[in-house]
Amino acid sequence: MELVCFVTLILLQNIYVHGRPACSEHSSNGCEFCVQQPSWWQKCRWCELDSKCHETGSTAPNNPCNTNQIITKVTDCPKQEEFGVYNPQYAYDLLRLSTIPYVDDQYRAVQCLGSHRLDDFEIVEWIGRHCEDLPLITYKECLAVVMISKRKKAIVLAYRGTTDSKQFWDEVQSVLITFKVPSDIGNGKVQGYFKKAHDKLYDCVVESMQAQISMYPNYEFWITGHSLGGAIASIASARLLYDGKIRKDKIALYTFGMPRVGDRQYALDHNRLVNNSWRVIHRNDPVPHYPVSTGFSNGPFHHRTEVFYPSERMLPTDTNYVVCPGSDNNNCGSAFSLNGDIKDHKIYFDIPVGTFCQNVGRSTKSAMWNHFNDTTCSRLKNLVNRAMLGTGYDQTTMLLIVLTCVLFN
Repeated sequence: MELVCFVTLILLQNIYVHGRPACSEHSSNGCEFCVQQPSWWQKCRWCELDSKCHETGSTAPNNPCNTNQIITKVTDCPKQEEFGVYNPQYAYDLLRLSTIPYVDDQYRAVQCLGSHRLDDFEIVEWIGRHCEDLPLITYKECLAVVMISKRKKAIVLAYRGTTDSKQFWDEVQSVLITFKVPSDIGNGKVQGYFKKAHDKLYDCVVESMQAQISMYPNYEFWITGHSLGGAIASIASARLLYDGKIRKDKIALYTFGMPRVGDRQYALDHNRLVNNSWRVIHRNDPVPHYPVSTGFSNGPFHHRTEVFYPSERMLPTDTNYVVCPGSDNNNCGSAFSLNGDIKDHKIYFDIPVGTFCQNVGRSTKSAMWNHFNDTTCSRLKNLVNRAMLGTGYDQTTMLLIVLTCVLFN
């Protein structure tokens, strides 16, 4: 007991008598300054996951970094890089573009794009493959849509999210009973279901991105998705950079209602790769809080950076959003609640994302289904444009034209 009291007195003298500030007060000065400041009998340490300076011995939840992720030397500090700036107009545009992959056919997709009044964007191609390996589970294909804006000089890769209850419960089951798998961008791991959906499309995504780069070498790449689509977009953005397919200064990631994709090391690896990364969350959307964070080193953890919209009705004109520093920061924006509102997940910027273009729940197979198979991904050129919508053909005739072009092209 005497020893405990003695150590306590020494610490109090060190901190208060000599006026030594707490390590947390050094956070704004960055990593290199932090790790040179005294903390008890050692120096302060830096955590990249929350970009804060911590006391010696600080652990979760105050310090999200694991022991092997803590930085204690100046030479280990990350290079100071310029992070992207959140752009609410980009977010609104990409949310609207995230509705397009939910559409069942090309005609409706172009029609929906027009209804969003995104006249400077056009659909380039569709990338797809059957999602499931089991023949009895036949819900919609894994799908991504490539779009382009010559006015904004941007190429968009938008991933489809969850389409029906079968797929949702398959995701839940996968997260609960299967182990995480290597992320392929470092030492971190990600949820197996998200990784499998990503891998089914990745080869074709690389081919498509390289084709776009050859035509538009100076364009930016905007990667986006809602819900499951956001999780796949997260993995894709980091993988494309890790594999050297896209330049780091050209990429931006905007996701909406994205669940936790991987563990703390994946979050750290993703943060180091993708500077311009934004996880938009609407009020009480419960999905971003699942899988539930456990506090363990291999537990689920978000990467940077949350943008929280607290309004019940989230409008594109809202300016009361909060940009939260660090990664998985419940002290800033959204917080876990048993009273989460699934409506807040379905509606972003006042748009019902999954059903805006059409009611995807009417059929477990889409009109796109027969264009893709379960052995390899495929790229399908978009054959409908806005000019064709004004020809007077009805939708059935247009679909027959598209099918004819696909068969005989």
